Amino acid sequence: MDSERAYNLFANAVRSSGLTVVDEGFYKFNPHGFTCFLLLSESHASLHAWPEYGYCAIDLFTCAIGKDLLPLIKNIKDALGADNFTLRKLDRDAEIETRMPIAV
Repeated sequence: MDSERAYNLFANAVRSSGLTVVDEGFYKFNPHGFTCFLLLSESHASLHAWPEYGYCAIDLFTCAIGKDLLPLIKNIKDALGADNFTLRKLDRDAEIETRMPIAV
């Protein structure tokens, strides 16, 4: 699959999930690979592809707490024709740590 087609499939899957795309970018590496990102009002999504290895990594960060993102993940998997995938879900802590500056 060519990079522009993969980018369009990825972007369309994210858009159809109900997440709000506010900006986007695409960079094609020479001779292989590409990276694309979607800046979301809820955070961001990115796809990094190594076509020479038949591999891509997708990062999806969102503050849409309570939104079921599994349908989006399945849509991306199906759209890109992935035979297998690994999913790692990490919860981000919302605690704020305050550090005092050290006087020198």
